[in-house]
Amino acid sequence: MNSDSLGQNLSFFVRKLSVIDMEFSDFFDMLWTYLGNPDESKDNKGRPKFFCHLIDLIIRTPQTDVEDEKAQSGDLNPFAGRVADTINKYCIGSRPIPKKDAKELLSRISNGKKFIDEINFSAPGARESIRNKLRDEQFEVTMSSLGEVCFKAMKAFLNKFKNAETSVRPQDVKTNQNSIDNLRLLYDVDLECPLCGESLIKNGISNAIAGYDIVHIFPDNLNENEKSKFTKIKKAPENSDALENKIPLCLNCANVYLNNPTLNDYQRLIQKKQYIINKKQIAQDLNQLTLEAKLTKVIQGLKKVKPNLANSIVDYDAHTVEEKISHDYALQGAVSYYVSGYYNKIKDQFSNLEGPDFSFDELATTIKLAYFKFKREQLDQEEIFNHLADWILTKEQLPQDYSEASRIIVAFFVQNCEVFEVENAQ
Repeated sequence: MNSDSLGQNLSFFVRKLSVIDMEFSDFFDMLWTYLGNPDESKDNKGRPKFFCHLIDLIIRTPQTDVEDEKAQSGDLNPFAGRVADTINKYCIGSRPIPKKDAKELLSRISNGKKFIDEINFSAPGARESIRNKLRDEQFEVTMSSLGEVCFKAMKAFLNKFKNAETSVRPQDVKTNQNSIDNLRLLYDVDLECPLCGESLIKNGISNAIAGYDIVHIFPDNLNENEKSKFTKIKKAPENSDALENKIPLCLNCANVYLNNPTLNDYQRLIQKKQYIINKKQIAQDLNQLTLEAKLTKVIQGLKKVKPNLANSIVDYDAHTVEEKISHDYALQGAVSYYVSGYYNKIKDQFSNLEGPDFSFDELATTIKLAYFKFKREQLDQEEIFNHLADWILTKEQLPQDYSEASRIIVAFFVQNCEVFEVENAQ
């Protein structure tokens, strides 16, 4: 994916969507439909019982003598002894939850772990349905963030009730960090599914449609036997929700992986994540290196230099290109052409620039350090060559028009022995 389309898709992704309010009755009905007890669906006491269960999940463990007494008497949950018909009115939206009750719950609310676990460890089909319902309401949610988003929504509703309001908007539960994390994960995979290559952002009629879900690389729903097999490839991380254990997939691949993760897909996702980590480490390492400013002049000048193929004897006592690149014949041919046509002229230009504000030895050392950083990541010779050329362009702040000139410069340093060694081609 080119930078233009990537930028367009990212701009679509962050575009503000039209705001939709969600009533508590809709939120409760969604949870009741997919998490409630089917046997109680026709029982008038079913909804109130489930409502009280949700409240129990968000109340913290007693921390004072008063709370201990309430817990022992069964009054810790302010709705525990309330008439079922009254609670049912809260559930269907015909009566608002009292401000007093909302304030009391907010003063004793937990960190949400029990509530989040209730969502995250429900049946895959239920989680998928809840996620889709929330997305229909334009809430930014993925399968990996589902429990947390639902808890934040529950907390947001209590805050609204405290102020005699009844509805919650997506921005009431959205956090900047979640948006940043999602953008980072999407950018890491260039907005393409790591398993099938499908675009993760679809262009709708008026805005972008999120065609992805973010999954845990080490699956959460494995039995002990499956965990043992997956752990042999790579053990589960200490923190399942760490970004290192998350990756975006298209909806189809995400649903398949969440419902039936295979060792093959697990291995592929690990390799993709490791590639991303390596790429970032390389970028961080290379950012510390500084190229000679006058290199820009040499690169720009190459567009006006005609290759000297008639007199192509390289004036340098070094190993031949064929000794350094013996297996990749396409790369060998390209580098040989560059060296034959440009090596002597580039060498003369560097020689002419030598002085107080330019040191060829320092430039050659920097190129060699950059080469070793790429080599350390076990990239093949073509990948190293291309990465070096792209890095030089970026460092010198030159447009893509000079990509071929940048490749000629890398070829110069291949011949000059800063890039590739003879033993690599054995």
